[in-house]
Amino acid sequence: MENTSENTSTGGVDVNKFREMFKTHQNPNKPKRASREEILAKYFTPRKDKEIFRILPPLPGRDYIETSFFHVVPVNAAGGKKKFRKIYCPAHNDAKVPKTDTNGQVITDQEGKPVMITKPCPLCEKSKVILAKQDPSLKGIKKEDMTPQQLAVKEQNDKIWKASSELQAKKFYIIRGVDKGAEKDGVKFWRFKHNFKQQGILDKLGPAVTNWMDDNLVDYTDTQKGTDLIVTVVDAQMPGRDRTYRDVSSITPRGSTPLHTDPVVVKEWTSNPITWREVFKPAQAPNVEPHEFLEMVANDQAPYWEDTDQNNKRWVFPGRPDLEEKANTRNQNLDAEKKESNVEMASDVVTSSYEPSINDITKEDVGTFQNPGVNVTQEVKDVAEKLETQEEPTITTAEASVEAPVESTSVESDEDESYESYDDLPF
Repeated sequence: MENTSENTSTGGVDVNKFREMFKTHQNPNKPKRASREEILAKYFTPRKDKEIFRILPPLPGRDYIETSFFHVVPVNAAGGKKKFRKIYCPAHNDAKVPKTDTNGQVITDQEGKPVMITKPCPLCEKSKVILAKQDPSLKGIKKEDMTPQQLAVKEQNDKIWKASSELQAKKFYIIRGVDKGAEKDGVKFWRFKHNFKQQGILDKLGPAVTNWMDDNLVDYTDTQKGTDLIVTVVDAQMPGRDRTYRDVSSITPRGSTPLHTDPVVVKEWTSNPITWREVFKPAQAPNVEPHEFLEMVANDQAPYWEDTDQNNKRWVFPGRPDLEEKANTRNQNLDAEKKESNVEMASDVVTSSYEPSINDITKEDVGTFQNPGVNVTQEVKDVAEKLETQEEPTITTAEASVEAPVESTSVESDEDESYESYDDLPF
């Protein structure tokens, strides 16, 4: 007699296959979204007086120190405030894409190959739109040779250039390593801003590791004979204000030491495939993809999570009640730990969780936030293509070689995120 318990087919239905399908349905193998704490664990943010950081050997095909670009712009925030936020720039970070015409057809060159252009970025495009408003009549004229009327035009051109520059993507450096004070977190990323005055973190790090390698004749990331870095952090005074911030004052290599005494841990850290792109992701919001989010930021309509009222936490979409209603349905609410896969990354949200840092700001650099209110969706269509290949500003001024600050004294912030550098604050 046939053992029905072993029968895998009943009425044409594969019972075991059905059971497996149902088991998968009950326990879907979906990647777990990282919590706020898990995301923070991937950041190395020097705050203690003494931090110890070990730079890991680069993954195959990667660099020791990688370059990235983020817009540092004021956006809407809880409580009706404006807060500075680092936002991923697709034009500078992503690979080029084929250029298309108004019908969506790929444009090709004389050899039939697609014409490649940088990926669209509304913030970069808005910057170009603003810059195009400069008066070109001063091109090539030195300041000392200008008439009073021309100096007045130059002053206006400088204001336009500054407004454009504040929207441009800023260069950051990212290092992959391990925080020796929190080894349980594993691989971390140290992101810090480029300092055009050559007084930033990279300018302290470079000589330190170069001199150490000259003395020890070994790669500073070597897992057996490399070196940990002692990062000294001090309180520094904000220019013109009775406030202090935490700033990296020095980076010093210490003696040659193994990365870790346990070879299993060493292998785990060095072979971990995670890269900075998995941590510093493009900003999103419920039902809003990165490009649209950037358009909202460019038009001063950035959505944000309002949590000042503990009894009424919700998403706010300025000027978009349709998206706001949709985002605040039960399955889109971000309270507790339930988060959809397309919400903004906590890694790029600016809040007042940490004190800011300054590397190169001066009192004279501090400006006033201006919201030109440009609707880039329309204006970009008129000038973006003309500016697409333009690499230099239309007007070259004496100040144009200096990177404009992105800070603003009029942007409200409990922790002075309005100052430049913001160190590498994840929140």
